[in-house]
Amino acid sequence: MSTKDPKSGICSTGFYHFLAGAVRVCLRICHPVIRIRGLENLPEGAAVLCANHSAFSDPIWIIAWSRLVKLPRTMAKKELFGNAFTNWFFTFIGGFPVDRGNTDIVAIKTALHTLKEGNKLLIFPEGTRVRKGKVSEPHPGAVLIAHRIKAPIVPIYLSTKKGLFRPVDLIVGTPYAPEFSDPKPDSAALQQASQEMLDKIYALGDRRHDK
Repeated sequence: MSTKDPKSGICSTGFYHFLAGAVRVCLRICHPVIRIRGLENLPEGAAVLCANHSAFSDPIWIIAWSRLVKLPRTMAKKELFGNAFTNWFFTFIGGFPVDRGNTDIVAIKTALHTLKEGNKLLIFPEGTRVRKGKVSEPHPGAVLIAHRIKAPIVPIYLSTKKGLFRPVDLIVGTPYAPEFSDPKPDSAALQQASQEMLDKIYALGDRRHDK
């Protein structure tokens, strides 16, 4: 079984399913109680998966448990690609870098191409890990990209506390399309839609399991 695409360096589909299965076994050992809800909400074809972000392991949880047909591409901060090993690893699991401090045209083109090809794009709109009780302001990139391609946004909530043997919830919400009065929304409209998206994500969470 080939482990990766020789051109892109991304994990092959067959190896993705094998690796995801192995990761699920490991996560189940570390967290005997894992509640996965809403996988039926994941649409076929292109979609922007948007999740809250509280831990380094969040992409692994979503990639492993979403049971997608193909490995999703994940937009990740460029600092994670800073050396040869991390660059290989994050590329292998579908990641691509984005410069959060600037308008990263290359990252935007990669995201748009991913959706045009009918694939899933995973984005953490908060842009960085946010601890429980902290307030974050979402970046508008996910909403802008989804609006340009007319791809649905799928809100995903993942428990913010994932200590060893703690119960973990992963909840997939209903896909939706952000609505704008102007076909070319301005920055204020995009920011408002991004906040509404983040509110949808956190509304999925059952806070009893995060205490």
